[in-house]
Amino acid sequence: MKTLFHILVGMAIILLIFIYFDSPVRENDLITGSNNNGQLIPVEREEVVETVSIFTRPKEGISTLIGKSVKEVRTLYGNPARIDPSIYGYEWWVYNKTFSDYMLIGVKEDKVTQAFAIGNHVDTSPYKIGQSLEDIYRFTLVQSEVTMNIGDNTYIFSLNENDIKTRLLVQFDDLFAMLYIDQKDQQLEAVRFSDSQTLLLHKPYDILYSGEVIESKTPSSNLQVKADRATAIQVVEITNILRLRHGLRVLESDVNLQNLADMHSEEMAKNNIVTNDNFEIPRFKDKLKEASLDFNRAGGNTAAFYFDAGEAVNGWLNSPDHRQTLLGRSYTHTGVGVYSNYYTQNFIEKKDNLE
Repeated sequence: MKTLFHILVGMAIILLIFIYFDSPVRENDLITGSNNNGQLIPVEREEVVETVSIFTRPKEGISTLIGKSVKEVRTLYGNPARIDPSIYGYEWWVYNKTFSDYMLIGVKEDKVTQAFAIGNHVDTSPYKIGQSLEDIYRFTLVQSEVTMNIGDNTYIFSLNENDIKTRLLVQFDDLFAMLYIDQKDQQLEAVRFSDSQTLLLHKPYDILYSGEVIESKTPSSNLQVKADRATAIQVVEITNILRLRHGLRVLESDVNLQNLADMHSEEMAKNNIVTNDNFEIPRFKDKLKEASLDFNRAGGNTAAFYFDAGEAVNGWLNSPDHRQTLLGRSYTHTGVGVYSNYYTQNFIEKKDNLE
């Protein structure tokens, strides 16, 4: 009898473990990026190290567009599929004819300010999407501090340990490259080339500075709403590129999931969820139940303080739990909501889409 009791207890424990780890709804904790307040640190001028250029500017690839006119962009790539607004004073020209050619060109006042590429057919010389981290280290000096001068002002971008692993910063004369690394696969996931002022506006790292800080203007509420919707679409596109790269199905957008994500991001932002420990947002599984969505499995990722879609998805990709959801094999649909710098991405496996 005692042996039977021990067997039953063991079976119960195994069942509980199975239920815990195989929950039909997976909701991950909020992750935060470095694009937040308190990262600007003034220093005395004598403490500042002058800029030392290490690499000459590339002569090939999309980096050569930085500083040039949109006429040259059209000559090379034609008209964009669409033009998305941003809150940083530039517009995104979206080239998404295929996932392999996917790139975003930042345009301000008829000039290219930056280029973000994740498609593996885009020329990102001197780098290549999918390139191994080991290969990158062969000709790239990894620095924890990168110095930039604009007029009489000096800025030092300070990379933390996580930045070194997932978001390298490389200086080419007056051009900067952010290398987005897939830490698990140890390869280059995406590249962003940027001029100095745009990099400073984004504040992607902690900044030591001497002089003045360049700030972006506060957007109108109308512009913010449009930019948030555009960013949400970009999150879906970038997610699908990464899923396809890992041999997974492309997700369809679902308006009900999007509405839930919109409300969730707005709730997080308005209640300052990052610092407000007393506020509890309703759980994702409860919201799914209220929405009467029919599904087998569901998952949710959230993020805050990332300056755009590429940054947020890179954050999720390099967090083990969020990565597992982002690259969940069974999911069929997604919905993304962005509210200022708060992000929510929902996933479900619909019952009528099972293979």
